[in-house]
Amino acid sequence: MEIVLKKNEAEINETAARGLLVVFGVVLLTDIFGWIGIFDIFPDMTIILLVAAFVTLVLPAVLILKFRFYSTVMKYVIVAAAAVMAGTAYVLFTFQAVIIFVIPTLIAGCYLNKRLLCFSGGMTIAAILIAHVITGYYLRQPWIEPFWGMSAIIRYGAIPRCLQYLACFCLIWFFTDRYSRILLQTLPEVDKSREEFEAILRELTEREQSVLMLMIGGYTNSQIADKLCLSNGTVKNYISAIYDKLGTNERNALIMKYHSFFEEYDQSHGKL
Repeated sequence: MEIVLKKNEAEINETAARGLLVVFGVVLLTDIFGWIGIFDIFPDMTIILLVAAFVTLVLPAVLILKFRFYSTVMKYVIVAAAAVMAGTAYVLFTFQAVIIFVIPTLIAGCYLNKRLLCFSGGMTIAAILIAHVITGYYLRQPWIEPFWGMSAIIRYGAIPRCLQYLACFCLIWFFTDRYSRILLQTLPEVDKSREEFEAILRELTEREQSVLMLMIGGYTNSQIADKLCLSNGTVKNYISAIYDKLGTNERNALIMKYHSFFEEYDQSHGKL
């Protein structure tokens, strides 16, 4: 299970990066509604929101999708950035933006990594508390904050919302853990039969073999395209052909079953 997640982490990073861009699109739409008068938002608030969204959402996404930055710490950067963005939105809009605090934990849940989930929980709780401390001293739109004074904001605002978030966190933890167990049970056992693997390779063209080896090595579609000097669309076509010939479209299952052959192929041929 850990092998699958580690080798497929780059693919999850790309998915999470696209998710950050979707959230940025929502932020941009909110600002546009404010600029044309549909929402009653102060102009300076829209600028703060847009700058914060660009730094915390767009920059990490660009690092991953454009510059192919796949460091092992990138998943923590993504979760931390989402938590900071959630805190910023909450400072500006208070209870109207409380649901956004679930986003960092939903992203962390995609990695099926309990340590990352705990990190997201700690970051989000910290973001909630810091946001309430800031609003206790400075309320840009006081009419949308139902509590006045630091003590009341912490007692009736921060603590109840931390508890609400913890309830959501526990649900996400439960479903993530459950899905991990189901995935572990349904993935095929590792079959180290060289004859079987070589029989599979014989069914593929030379280019499909190269794509398959990179797939089971944990490369993303974009990385495969870069390494083989192909377009993303061409790589997708090759992968579809491989799935058809192997009778499965479960990338994780292929990694789990054949990952050991990637290292053997790499050591014996030196092509990857």
